[in-house]
Amino acid sequence: MSGLSVAMVMLLQSAATPPSAVPAVATEQPQICRRIEVTGYVARKEKVCKTKAEWRAADDNGNSRARAIVEYSTSRSIAN
Repeated sequence: MSGLSVAMVMLLQSAATPPSAVPAVATEQPQICRRIEVTGYVARKEKVCKTKAEWRAADDNGNSRARAIVEYSTSRSIAN
């Protein structure tokens, strides 16, 4: 089969699929917006909008990075 024939077969198959067989798009979660301080500015803040899951992932990432820094700094022996 040529490339055009394959494309036509795929197009016809997708058109023949009943709408009930196509999975529904997941409902979009509402956005939660926060004003975040911009590093290097005294009073500048930036509006950042993410879903609840994205905010939780960002918080977990920040917490794990801070924890790693503390563990690294407290586990090092001080050489005299």
